[in-house]
Amino acid sequence: MIRSIPIKQLTGYHNSLTFLSKRTLKTSSSLQYARFINNSTRITKEISPDELRRLQQAQEQAKARAFQYEQSHSYPPPPQPSYSFTLPENKNGIITPNDPIYDILKEPTLVIERQIEFMNLFLGFEQANRYIIMNATGEVIGSMQEKDVGLAKIIGRQFFRLHRPFDIDVFDKYGQLALTIKRPFSFINSHIKAYLPGYDEFDDLMFECVGESVQSWHLWRRRYNLFKLEDEQLDEYEQFGMVDSPFLSFDFPIRNAEGKIMASVDRNWVGLGRELFTDTGVYILRFDPASFEGVSTHYGEEVSSQGVTLDQRAIILSCFTSIDFDYFSRHSRTSGGMFSFGSYE
Repeated sequence: MIRSIPIKQLTGYHNSLTFLSKRTLKTSSSLQYARFINNSTRITKEISPDELRRLQQAQEQAKARAFQYEQSHSYPPPPQPSYSFTLPENKNGIITPNDPIYDILKEPTLVIERQIEFMNLFLGFEQANRYIIMNATGEVIGSMQEKDVGLAKIIGRQFFRLHRPFDIDVFDKYGQLALTIKRPFSFINSHIKAYLPGYDEFDDLMFECVGESVQSWHLWRRRYNLFKLEDEQLDEYEQFGMVDSPFLSFDFPIRNAEGKIMASVDRNWVGLGRELFTDTGVYILRFDPASFEGVSTHYGEEVSSQGVTLDQRAIILSCFTSIDFDYFSRHSRTSGGMFSFGSYE
C-alpha cells in the first residue's frame, strides 16, 4: 500500500538529530540514506576538461547575444546537443508543454550562473540573488531573480542572513513568469516550495504548488529530502528523492528509492581567482541519463536509466536555490567584505 507523507509530519525532524537517525520516511518504497564507501569527504572532481572547455566557449558565445527577445532580430538556430533524450511521463503532474517553464525544464542539462554582486563583494552587503539559466550548448533560455521589494526585505536580508525568507521568480527567455520559488523564515532547516503560476477563470494570477525541498539537519553531512505534491486537498506529499552529500561536498547527487542517482546538482568552480574575488558560481543540473555522459567515471553505474519528470525537475530546481544559499552564498561562509578570503571553500 502506497503511503504518502502529509506535510505536517515533516516538522518532526526539524530540530532533533536523534529523531532523524531513528526515523525512516515511508513512500512507495523506503528511501535509505545514501552512503559513500569510506564515508568521508570526497575530493572535489572537476567537470571533464572537454566538457568544461565546450561550456566556457558556449558561455562566451551566449553572453555576446542579447538576453531579451526582440522580434526584429533573427539569430541563427543554436546548435543542438549531440545526444538524444526523452522526457518521462509526468504522472499526476501539473506542468504541461503549454507552461512557460516547460521550455526550460525539458532540457536534459541546465547550466546556471549566479551573477556578480558588487556591494556584497566590496561591502559585505547582501544583495538579491540573480541567475542566468543556459542549456548544455550555452544558449540563454531563462533567468532567475530574487524579489527585492521594500526596505524591510533589504534590512532583513542583512540581519537574518541564512535564516531569511526569500521569493525567487523564474522567467523564460521571453521574460514570462514561469515558476516561483518561496522559502519562509527558518531557524534551522530550510524549507522551500516550487509554485507554478497560472490564471483562474477571472484572469487573476494564481499559484499551484508543485512540491518542496526540505533540508534535513545533520552535524556535518548535507542532506535534503525532495517531495512532490500528490493530493492538494489532503495536503499529501510523496518523497521521490534525497540528497546526502559529505562535508564540504561540491556535488549533490539525488538518489531515488533504489539508491540510484536520478539527477544531480554539481557546483563547478570555474576560475579560482574569479570565485575568490566575486560572488559568482556556476552549477550544472543533470536531469537525464544522457546528461551524465563525460562524467561516467565519476558516477559510474549508479546512474538510473530512468529520467526525471517535469514536476520533479521543478522541485530539483528549487532545491538548487536552497543549496546555493545554504552552502555557497557569502553569508553561508562569512559576514562578507572583500577582506574575508580565508572563509572560502
